[in-house]
Amino acid sequence: MMKVNCQTVYAPAKVNLCLHVEARRDDGYHELCMIMQKVSLYDELTITVSEGEGIGLVCDQVPLADGEDNLVVRASRLILEEARRSVRVDLRLVKNIPVAAGLGGGSSDAAGVLLTLNRMLGTPVALPQLHELALQLGADVPFFLQDDTVWARGVGERLTPVCVAADYVLLLVNPGVPVSTAAVYQGLTQDDFSCCEPVARIEGRQDLCRMLHNDLERVAISSQPVIEEVKKNVVCCGAEGVLMSGSGATVCGVFANKNNADKAAEKLRCQHGWWCEVVSPL
Repeated sequence: MMKVNCQTVYAPAKVNLCLHVEARRDDGYHELCMIMQKVSLYDELTITVSEGEGIGLVCDQVPLADGEDNLVVRASRLILEEARRSVRVDLRLVKNIPVAAGLGGGSSDAAGVLLTLNRMLGTPVALPQLHELALQLGADVPFFLQDDTVWARGVGERLTPVCVAADYVLLLVNPGVPVSTAAVYQGLTQDDFSCCEPVARIEGRQDLCRMLHNDLERVAISSQPVIEEVKKNVVCCGAEGVLMSGSGATVCGVFANKNNADKAAEKLRCQHGWWCEVVSPL
């Protein structure tokens, strides 16, 4: 009889310190140039492998898609198929990263499953194949397989490390409104596009704040105007720079230290009831 194996993985959120949409491709996707940074906010995922077959998922915090519409279930199935293994996989997910918020929680969870389940099965799938499976799941998933802060290009699959040599913390603020990533990209026009020349190193907070940019903001704000309100309030609370992360609706404010960011978070929670979290770059 197979011994039951259980492991817990902590899947970090990400922010986009800049996001440039350079062009729309013939296949309908977009050419991107963006900095992706992991931060200290984590989903908790417990994976149990036992004798039998099938994949189960439990998440008590939020309703998630079932079956093949769920990224962690799909990630589990891809590993089992690639490894040609028939076992029972049970997933228990504790969501701390807001859903559909531009913070990459679903992609990070999927990458955590790819890495951890593969290791639990004895590493039958090599890293290059893991990256191919990750890209099948979503453009952000390959980023979470590695440790670096990166420039991500193409649809997000071409990754180049970047050094962000700056002391800063981020205040994440989410007003609790959903934003559809697909709808935001579909709403882009040529006027929204911009070009970006990646640099190998960003020196200090001033340089970092000069980099902050997101071509998706116009469309996201047109559908959820509260995002603009959040940005203005974060600046009024002392942020040195501010932008929307990903396709929104989470807004990131750059602060010099945790004390100032904590004060801003408390003020915004009390005044508006928004979800606020102070995080550090990883």
